[in-house]
Amino acid sequence: MKVFKGKIWAAIGSLMDHAGAASTTAKSSSSAAAVPDRALLTDIEAAIERCTGSSGGGGNDDDRHVHEILFLVSNARGAITFLSRRITARLEAARAPAAALRSLLLVHRLLRAGDRYFEQDFRSLWASRELRVDAPRCSCSPLAAGVGYASGACAFVHGYSAYLEGRMQWVINQAGNLEPARKPPPPPPDHDAGKPMPSSSSDDAGAETLLFKLAMCQRLLDLAIQLLPDNNTSASTAARSAFGIVLRESFKVYDAFAEGIDVMLLLSKSLAGQSKPSRATAHEILKKACVQTLELKEFYHKCKRSSANSKSIEYPLVRVVTPAQAVVMEMELELVPIPEEDGCQEEVEAKPQAEAIDGGGSPFAHKMETTISTVWVGFDDEDQKLITAPDAGDP
Repeated sequence: MKVFKGKIWAAIGSLMDHAGAASTTAKSSSSAAAVPDRALLTDIEAAIERCTGSSGGGGNDDDRHVHEILFLVSNARGAITFLSRRITARLEAARAPAAALRSLLLVHRLLRAGDRYFEQDFRSLWASRELRVDAPRCSCSPLAAGVGYASGACAFVHGYSAYLEGRMQWVINQAGNLEPARKPPPPPPDHDAGKPMPSSSSDDAGAETLLFKLAMCQRLLDLAIQLLPDNNTSASTAARSAFGIVLRESFKVYDAFAEGIDVMLLLSKSLAGQSKPSRATAHEILKKACVQTLELKEFYHKCKRSSANSKSIEYPLVRVVTPAQAVVMEMELELVPIPEEDGCQEEVEAKPQAEAIDGGGSPFAHKMETTISTVWVGFDDEDQKLITAPDAGDP
């Protein structure tokens, strides 16, 4: 019996030893996975070079190189941080506009080709300044191609950098469309977690989200409109590729803007009850839409004339908002000036009478009181004679 018990304890000890060794191996492997090995980092660096080197930027092999980078980054958790830092370093070191443009184009392609988790991590690194797209320091000195090309290419690079700064604040939703990235608004402070949110609060949150979306659409469309390359810059393969991506993204942004304007009219009651800053924002959006929609229509018209592949691109039909239409929309949205605090009491007092007059009921539905004041007037003897004297025209 003693021998049998000894064998049992020996077996248990052996199992514990194996479990401890397995846990140690798992910990070491997880720590090794958190820090990419040198060979993987070397492969990522080589792939970046193929995309941003003199032979890259807008070529047919760019998509293959981009997917290669995404595959390498997915094999290690910390590799995306290394990728962001290497792209930023290349962008800061670039002195020629073409080199800076190729680095920016790689960022844009990765942002579009990555999955939802990669996009989220990429945007987080941009927010923490690990990835910087506002770092081009390219010189605008005359190049071999001429002064016009140098100045035009440098202006395009800086405009494209500004567009990417705005583009980083957008995400691709499940339907494949662009939408602004924004956290949902917090519930009111006096709202109980166990009770449903009042309909008025949800309507206010929906109206604020809609106004935010429309304002973001207008900002990104402004950046896209200013990015139309000139004849010299359009000769660059990277510039044509970058502008083609921006142009197609502007189509989706405008579709979101046009849809938001229609939703704004449907939510007219909610917007009419918004605060003064929100109503002022709605007024500014409509005011800006009068100018921007006309500029956007002209921008697409220029793109059609300058692009050789314009026949294969389906441009959206831009609805130009005129000032008269904006006034009508403001009237439908009831975007009237909000009274000041001093006049609030007068407005409350005058409301019952206004409802009685403007409403469909009888104007005499409310009881009206009339106060007659008595005024005593004194007369002297001459006035009394004039009053009692018969008129000359009397019989």
